[in-house]
Amino acid sequence: MNDHTPDLRIDEQELNLIDRFRQSRNASVLTIMFTDIQGFTRLTEERGDAFSNEMRQAHDALLVPIIEREGAGRVIKHIGDAVMAVFSEPSTAVARALEIQEALRHYNSEHASQPPLLVRIGLHMGQVTVEDKMSLDVFGRHVNRASRVEGLAEGGQVLLTYSVFDSAKGWLAGKYGEAAWVSHGRYTVKGIDEPIEIFEVYRPGAVKSRAPKGGKKQTSLPRFLPAAGLVLAGAILMLALLIFARTTVTFEDLGVRTDTTDVLIDQGTRLQLEGEPDDHLRKCLTPIKPGNHLIYYDVSYITRYYSPLVVKRGRNILRPQFEYFGLPGLEANASYEKHGKNSDSFSNNTDYATYDDAGVRHDHKANISFTLKSAPGTLVPAAKGVKKHHTLFWTIEWTVLLDGQPISTDHLIVEHDPLSPDETEAKKDLWGDSRHRYVLSYTLSQTSAQVEIQAQYAEYK
Repeated sequence: MNDHTPDLRIDEQELNLIDRFRQSRNASVLTIMFTDIQGFTRLTEERGDAFSNEMRQAHDALLVPIIEREGAGRVIKHIGDAVMAVFSEPSTAVARALEIQEALRHYNSEHASQPPLLVRIGLHMGQVTVEDKMSLDVFGRHVNRASRVEGLAEGGQVLLTYSVFDSAKGWLAGKYGEAAWVSHGRYTVKGIDEPIEIFEVYRPGAVKSRAPKGGKKQTSLPRFLPAAGLVLAGAILMLALLIFARTTVTFEDLGVRTDTTDVLIDQGTRLQLEGEPDDHLRKCLTPIKPGNHLIYYDVSYITRYYSPLVVKRGRNILRPQFEYFGLPGLEANASYEKHGKNSDSFSNNTDYATYDDAGVRHDHKANISFTLKSAPGTLVPAAKGVKKHHTLFWTIEWTVLLDGQPISTDHLIVEHDPLSPDETEAKKDLWGDSRHRYVLSYTLSQTSAQVEIQAQYAEYK
């Protein structure tokens, strides 16, 4: 259990910071990380404020760079010994959480003479916008849930909700293969009506998984068993009802907040569900015929989660298994140097998949490559406050192969004044079909160029 209850209130300045991060990552769903130091209050009482402050500074020096490296995450606030941070990708949040625990184990081994620095980490993800605007109320609910999950952990543990587990496990399989995952079951925690299914991610060679000690685990066994005769009679009656009953679908632990995120079925119809977003079981009000179906929701214009459904005649209780689908892209930067070669090439190979309107999966292989070249351009005469100089000509040459076939091969030349305070930027559609399209975008600023070729879902213009 936590030594104290942190102040989870978010002010307008912090909300704006989160919103800027969200917009920079083109995301409407964020993963929230909550951490705190185990036993920090007791440590302060036993060793004094000076020593505990040193421990907290060491803690911050370890955690913050890992969280914010390459702009993948952002620390929003420090609450005493607790840290609240956000990530745009759940897989990155999990990878950084594991990296934090590894760094802390290394730190503790190097400082064996002092009390170990043990940190608990909790992760939860969810939609944080309503009509593409940050909602303080919606974000606050996700913060509360991440904090409660963290409160179940012990020092050295990383606990997470089902939504983070489901999104991150497959994506990290090849990149963080040493990670192990375990479900600890459903736990009742303060302030949340429905029990939460708690998962743990850990490195088997470094630590062992441990069941949460905080909270109350929900048991799935009844307190008594009915007589065998009643069971048999009930089964026969249920079978008869199923034969003649209409088809209904109830979702178990959907893992998506449908008050802020649209979940679609069969490429278009929005699911309407009974009950509240956090309910364990939610009956589907949208009619679904028996057969094979596909449901999905979007995180951004390049990220989508799909889950196949098999609906049978009668009553169905289904737990969707959403799988991450990301579209390929390549982004690179280059700078003009007066005596440099000023020609840089970049390439990327990606396997990915899309679904067509009939729910058929199509696997693709994309190869994206481009070259950025820069050279002096037009002479700009001296003017007030500006010395004589040349513009820069930027040449962008690209090739995009889809399943071995070229879908776009071309080049363009753009002139930019490196002393201009304004940036030169534009986008260009390269290719598209009914499912997705490829877009080239560039930004020229001073003597630098940033170029990206990114596949996007066709619904986003």
